[in-house]
Order: sequence, then C-alpha cells, then structure tokens
Amino acid sequence: MSLGLTRRGLAQSSAVVACLMVQATTALAAPPSGYLFWVKGTAGDATTRAIYRMELPSGEPMQLTSGEDVEAVHSPDGKWIAYAKAKLPGSDYHQFARFALYVVSSHGPFDGREEVRIDDNGYWPSFDSQGALYYNQVDSQDAGHSRILRAVLDDQGYPVEKGLVFETRPSFSNIDEINECYVAKDLTWFAARTRGASSVAGVGAYTFEPPEHSMIAQAGSVGCMPRIAPSGTWAYIAGADKGCLWGDSPFVEERKENQVLVPVRGDGYKCYHPSVSSDEKWVVVAQSKEDDHNAGAYDLFLHSLSGKKAGAEESLVTGGFNGWPNLWVGELPEPPEPQPRIESFAPSSYTILTGQEVELTWKTIHADAVTLDGKAVDPSGSATMTPDSTTTYTLVARRSDSQDEVSAKVVVTVNAMNQPVVIELFEADPNPVEAGSTSVLSWRVKNAYTLDLSGAAVSPEGELSVSPISTTTYTLTAQGYEGPATQTLVLEVEAIAQDWYIPDRGGCLCRIPAAGSPSSSGTLAVVLMLVAAGALVCRRRSRP
Repeated sequence: MSLGLTRRGLAQSSAVVACLMVQATTALAAPPSGYLFWVKGTAGDATTRAIYRMELPSGEPMQLTSGEDVEAVHSPDGKWIAYAKAKLPGSDYHQFARFALYVVSSHGPFDGREEVRIDDNGYWPSFDSQGALYYNQVDSQDAGHSRILRAVLDDQGYPVEKGLVFETRPSFSNIDEINECYVAKDLTWFAARTRGASSVAGVGAYTFEPPEHSMIAQAGSVGCMPRIAPSGTWAYIAGADKGCLWGDSPFVEERKENQVLVPVRGDGYKCYHPSVSSDEKWVVVAQSKEDDHNAGAYDLFLHSLSGKKAGAEESLVTGGFNGWPNLWVGELPEPPEPQPRIESFAPSSYTILTGQEVELTWKTIHADAVTLDGKAVDPSGSATMTPDSTTTYTLVARRSDSQDEVSAKVVVTVNAMNQPVVIELFEADPNPVEAGSTSVLSWRVKNAYTLDLSGAAVSPEGELSVSPISTTTYTLTAQGYEGPATQTLVLEVEAIAQDWYIPDRGGCLCRIPAAGSPSSSGTLAVVLMLVAAGALVCRRRSRP
C-alpha cells in the first residue's frame, strides 16, 4: 500500500452539439436541478459512443467528447469527467486493455480546453475526496486481475504525478478475477467485479490494509459496473435481470448485502449502468430487453432516493444506446481559464545564406500579450529578418489577466555557402508498440529549408507522440541543397496481449486466452469449430 492510502479503521468520509434521438418524456414531480452526463451512441454501433451533457430539468444534449468513449464518471467537485476511450474501433468495454484513460472539463473541450490523455492503458475511473483520479490496468501476469493507479491532476486536467497504488493478484490470489475496481473517496476500500467460486461471484468489497474481501451483491455472472455512493458507506452494482443491487461498506456494523435498489421493469428486462447522484437523493439506471449493454438500445430512468429506497421511475433519456450516467445536482464549477497557445511559429526557410532574408510567421490563441525576442507583436502576424549568423528566435504568448504563458523557439541556420541537406536521425521509441499505445518519433535534420513528416510541416529537430492501431509507415522529407532528403520509418504495431471474448448463442461472452498464455494453445481453433457448430456454451468465466 502506498501514496497515502489510509488504513482500515479510519473513519469514513461524510456523507459539437449532436442530438441522437434524445428526448425527455414524462415530467418529474420534483425534478432535480443540475446536469446529466452520460454515454450516448447509435444502438448496435459501439464506435458512435461519446459523452454527452444535458442540463436538467429540461435542456438540449451537448456532445462533449470525440468518441469512442465509455465508463464516464464525474469528480466530487463536478469539475472533471473521467472516462475510457477505445484504442481499437468497436471495442467491447470488457476488453479492458483496449482502452486509454482520459479526462475532460465538465464544460467540454472548448475555449482552449481539450480531452486530456492520462494513460495509454486505463479504465474504470474513480476519484477520491481531494480530486485525485484512480483507475485500473490489466495485470500483465494475469489478465483476470487488476492494478489500481493514481493520478494527481493540475488545474487544467493534466497529470502531474502518477503511481501504482495496489495490485489485486498478490493479495487476493484465491479469487479468479478482480476488475472494475472503484475506489472509495476516503481510500479505505474499493468495490470490484469478481469471478470465481459461487461464494465470491458478483461484486465484492475489498479493504486495502489488511486486504480482506466481503460481498456487496452476489449477482452471479452478471454482477458488474460497481460504484460507491458519495457517502462512501455503501456500493451498488448492475445485476441484469436481478435489478440494481446494493451492499454496505466493510466498515458498517451489521452490514447488509444483496439488497435491491432498483428492480427490473418487467419480464425480459435487464438493468445496467446504475448511478447515484452527487447529493445521494437520486438514482439513474439503464434498462432494456437487449442483451448488449455495451452498445444496444438502452433507455435511462430516474428514481428519487430516500436512504437506499428508490421511488417510482420516470423516463429520462430514450433512443439509441444510453449508459454510464452521472447526475450532478446543483451548479457546475467554472471551467478552467483558457490557456494561451502557440498554434504555429515557423520561418519561410530554416536554412539561408549570409545576407538573405527570412520571414517568420506565427499564430497564437487565447493570448493578448505576445512578444518576439522581447518586442511586443500582434497575437498573429509575421516579421522579416536578416540574421548575420545562426540565430534563435523566441516567441512568448501570455494572457494579461493571468500568469500563464507559453513560448516557442525557431532556429534559423545561416551558412556562408550551400551545404547539403542531411537526415541525421529518424527513429521511434519504442518500436514495436502495442496497438493503441504511444511511441515517440524523433528526428534531427541539418541544412533543411522546410520539412514534412507524413504530410505535416515540422521543424528540423523534434519529437511527435503517435498511437497507431496498426503497423504504420512514416515518411520524413527534407527540402534543401542537393535534396530532397527522404527517409521512411516503419512502426510495427502488435496485437494487445489480453484475453478477448466472443458472444455465444446464449448471450454471454466466452474467454479466449491471449496468445502465448499457458492455456492458449489450440484454443482459438477449437472455439471457432464450436461456434460454427452452434455447440459452444459458456459457464465459468462468462461475462455480462
């Protein structure tokens, strides 16, 4: 245990715009005033999932993210929405290693804000009471187990500190699978989706120190999507045909488990994607008769909440896929101030001869005080220079009402006579890379006039982070004397090494061990034959 997690026994903490057939229906008798955040998409098409926001009690939906996004959750102060973004198109959210972790302002990536990538590999986010972000990674030693990580965010949502908090495999090796770990705000415990013997199947409550397990709800193979209520004293889960269920924290005396919070609507219905509001007075669930709660047609229903007793339902959002709701009651905090940004700063040529002129051009955003080598200039503009020798020019952009500033440098090389253009370095690190993960391209070129990296203008020396999903060839072309000089780089992309799942004819998902794992030999061929024959049946290790 590290990074300041408290021990067991400490007190619990107190209690762009695109409308995809979204509509509010029956008016609520006493509707909450606040904001609904949720994942919306076209039914049956996982690639269309994105995060939306809608002001309550009535308002228009606004798309906040670029997609393909799942598992949205808001921070305790309402400032951020954390979520997992698919690295490979159409990914089932149970394929945990296929997702990267992001945050975005609850006001969206507008006015200089952006979707911030926290980690190349991450899913199932949660926040502590101080706003630190917790998330899961697949354990490389056992795909059924998880690593819990922590990221501290700055006031723009960028990670300034990241570290490992806990690994489930060493402490709970007797349990086959522990994933979707949701950390309590006071950091004394977490709720997690569990597979294994019938006594643990469903969703469990886990303490950090000492590491102990107790049940939240034994919903069998369909218990999933655990979250902890804002008070930290209880957790709730999706139990499919059992409804939304709840159980007490490990620290509650005479604790309860397997309690119904929201029942299914009727025969054939399934209840998924539960969420308790920020004031703990409302609960939102998704219900449908479809099996595919990853991307099928699901509607959202709102219930008032008194203690842990849910009132009658009211239709909230209908049409298409709707999941992972969050209900923020009250006003949202102000979004982060726009940061100044230098969108471009480049010379007409990076290399000239003595006595020649060079034109510098620049463009800034959200900056009203811009200097070029200490001299005030327009936020966007150009200047002609005649340097006597190799010169570095510095552009600084800032906002006059804040201390935020950014800078960029341009080096113009001055030669007495023409020198041939040479590509000295062009490499990727790492290479190969796992699909969707990041590799950094680096290059260094001498005596170039202009440069092009696979269609984009670049400087003679630089780096670029890329996250391809398949093997990609990058081409660096440098114009110059005796040029152009051209070099290609093949970035090899390997498949994600994680067990993956295929649907059987009974609506569940069957696990196929990752290539190279002890149980993978011959598995795929056998499974494909069974699928073709209609004979594959999932039991143990089935997924909701």
